Amino acid sequence: MQEEGVQSSERRCATAPAEALPSGTPAWITPELVELTQKVWQPYYDTPLTPEDAITILRNASGLLDTLTRR
Repeated sequence: MQEEGVQSSERRCATAPAEALPSGTPAWITPELVELTQKVWQPYYDTPLTPEDAITILRNASGLLDTLTRR
C-alpha cells in the first residue's frame, strides 16, 4: 500500500543511519541533512540515491554558493 502523497522513489532511497557518515564528511553535514537531501532529490533520479550521493550534492551546492557569494 502506497502512502498518500509519497512517491515510491522517495521510499526506496537508502537513508543514512546516524552513525554511518563517511569519515571526512564536513561537520555541518548531519545524518538528518543527508536524509532530507535524499528525500528532496530522489524524485529526479532513476536509481536510489546513496548517502554518499547526498553528501556530494550538499558539497557541490555549498561550493556553488561560496562561489556566487564571493566579491
